[in-house]
Amino acid sequence: MSRETNAELIWFRQHGAVTPAVYVGNRRPPFKGAWPASAKFAHVDGRWPILQTLPEGIVYRAPTKLAASGKDIQIVGEVYAILAGEGKDGFTGARLNFRDVIDAGRQAGVFVYVIPTTGVTSQAFWQGYVRLGYRRWLPLPVPRPQAVYNRIPTRALEGRASTVRARQTLAELAIPMYNPSYFHKSHIYDMIRRHGLDGNLPDTRGRLTRDALVTMLKSHQAVYLKPAGGSVGHGMMRIDKAPAGYTIAVLKDGRTSHFAAAGEDELWRLVQREKVRGQYVLQEAIRLLEVDQKPCDFRVLLQKARDTWRVVGYGVRVSGKGRITTHVPNGGSIANAKTVLRQAFGGDAVQVEADLETFVLRAAQAIDAEYGGRLGEMSMDIGIDPAGKPWFFEANAKPMKFDEPQIRAASLTGVIDRLRYLARHR
Repeated sequence: MSRETNAELIWFRQHGAVTPAVYVGNRRPPFKGAWPASAKFAHVDGRWPILQTLPEGIVYRAPTKLAASGKDIQIVGEVYAILAGEGKDGFTGARLNFRDVIDAGRQAGVFVYVIPTTGVTSQAFWQGYVRLGYRRWLPLPVPRPQAVYNRIPTRALEGRASTVRARQTLAELAIPMYNPSYFHKSHIYDMIRRHGLDGNLPDTRGRLTRDALVTMLKSHQAVYLKPAGGSVGHGMMRIDKAPAGYTIAVLKDGRTSHFAAAGEDELWRLVQREKVRGQYVLQEAIRLLEVDQKPCDFRVLLQKARDTWRVVGYGVRVSGKGRITTHVPNGGSIANAKTVLRQAFGGDAVQVEADLETFVLRAAQAIDAEYGGRLGEMSMDIGIDPAGKPWFFEANAKPMKFDEPQIRAASLTGVIDRLRYLARHR
């Protein structure tokens, strides 16, 4: 195989249909003579025509690389896919995040597209989606990817038959994918315990019953009830002991409602009325660091570089007034992590930060080990108490976009790097 030559994959409209090709422009072929009529993909069975003149009606362009194989030309550029959920308008998922990953791939010289679970087949070419502009996504014939980034947006979509078939097909084709699925809170807590990290886990019970709730409230001043399969805090409750009984705060659809109960029977009726469907876990409410007299926690992003977990970065999320979570969509706000630690711990802030990083790396390794090393990224919600001890609240298999620009940029680079690593070690 000769040295690689930069080129482009292009798609253009011709006779009412979108036609793919390889555009080489005025570049010389990597051997004596003229360019052949077509080039063969190195990783799938198929050929696309080679064009030296840019045709009219171009709809999309993507970077690729070519290499000579004898007198033939192979398309050796990297191709990756973001796995999205099935849905109207082609696919379902966080389209702004998909846009950013595609752009990060382009900057790295690789082609990234979106594929819904319904589009994963055993064929050499799929119908993937690319972004043309604001809310404009176009289906195109695309080569099968060399690795896949799983961003199916909901647990319900992960359970669909199309997702099951897509996973099976990817496995049969030996196309690596990360991450395999959403986490289940109670399972993650069990993993943390099995790996000897329960000293940083608040008192937690894996199943909500009346007896479990009453027992927890006898031991703790406040308790959280968390949906085991929830996200962004929907359905979460906080129960505090009060002089006249209990106060209950419930988060639903981004709004926090407040109730009071005079005794255990009334409390249990309120919990039964307000809880959302599915299993709940109970967790002791830890006293946290505060910013402007409002509790805060640390949102930590971790990614795997080759086989080693690393902390990409972390930010502080501050609870809104009267709110029970720190999620920004639910009224939380952002603070600078180093500033918060320095103000709280002064000269000891460096050690608190080191303890935080040591713990989250151990936790990531523990969770990944339970998944057979198939994870590539995760975020964690970590509380730090006034003594500087880190507390594990939860881990997220599909991290939301971080608002801190440096963390966001590094995370996108990490996604592309992970796909490249998986493709080269498949």
